[in-house]
Amino acid sequence: MSAITDFFQKIQNQIVEIQTTINQIKTSWENFQKFWDLFFTLVPWEVLLLLIFSVILLSIFNSISPSTPKANLTVSVVLLSTLWLYFWGLFAKEVSYSKVIIASLYILIPLHAIGMGQWLYGIGKRMYWKKRRIAPKQWEAALHQVSLDYHEFMGKAHGFHNVIQENRESIQKEIERLEQSLQGIKGLLLQKKSMEMENKNTNV
Repeated sequence: MSAITDFFQKIQNQIVEIQTTINQIKTSWENFQKFWDLFFTLVPWEVLLLLIFSVILLSIFNSISPSTPKANLTVSVVLLSTLWLYFWGLFAKEVSYSKVIIASLYILIPLHAIGMGQWLYGIGKRMYWKKRRIAPKQWEAALHQVSLDYHEFMGKAHGFHNVIQENRESIQKEIERLEQSLQGIKGLLLQKKSMEMENKNTNV
């Protein structure tokens, strides 16, 4: 009798496990549907379609010019958007230019925003170091900067001594940095001199 009870208990346990698995699959599928519903409320389906075909076209352009992937993707998006508008105009009376433009911008803005951010970061970095060279706040920092720029200049000058003309722009940049550092030291000297004059006038 106990064997029969155990048998039916095992069957019942298996049924419960199957039901639990089915419920888990159902929950996962519902979450998957919710995710894509949310995704397509934020990103139109045209963007995903345009991106897929742009990536396919990008692989062709990259085989021709592998050093310009960003420009290749931009050309791919613009070309496909133009073809999209052209064929849409052939088969429909009204063409929604805004829909195509928005779909294109969904791809192009993030693509060029990264490059723009890197470009702005580079400008900010150069401005920071230029200001630090030209207007140092402490004498030790100014001397340290001159020493760094001098050794950088001498290292490149010695490294390029056989090909100076080919690398004159790089050497010129190092000279300009060294001149800026020296200008910073001159500025500190003038500040100290003016402070000493003010102190003398105050004491008198």
